[in-house]
Amino acid sequence: MAFLKQSLLLLCVSTVLLGKMPEEELIMNVLKLLQANEKALKVFDHHPSHLLEKYAFEHRVQECTDAHLIYGETFETLPSTCKNLPRFSTEYEQFQKDEKVIGAFYWRKGRPQLRFNEKRCKDFNITLPQELAQYAY
Repeated sequence: MAFLKQSLLLLCVSTVLLGKMPEEELIMNVLKLLQANEKALKVFDHHPSHLLEKYAFEHRVQECTDAHLIYGETFETLPSTCKNLPRFSTEYEQFQKDEKVIGAFYWRKGRPQLRFNEKRCKDFNITLPQELAQYAY
């Protein structure tokens, strides 16, 4: 099963690199693999494009207070009740400066980049599966 997931993720990344799959689909595949306490994470979409709604992401929640993870670009406008939740960003700068951003998918020099901060994931009790471990530092 792990080999199948790893192969699927590799195929998705390769397809994005070749321009055949929208980056949104790759992000959805990554979010589906993230777990906390061996359970899929409930994700709140704080991104203006409503990505999770567009792709019928089954773990999407309507309110950030019901979420385990916040997805978005920037997080300055999060309600105060959700400020302590972990985040997954689409901006490298957010990933670098915000201690609550556990991972990011962004573009650098025309190439897609997927990164995770291993310490932050551990701090939030989020497990990176083997398929994503290679993107952690």
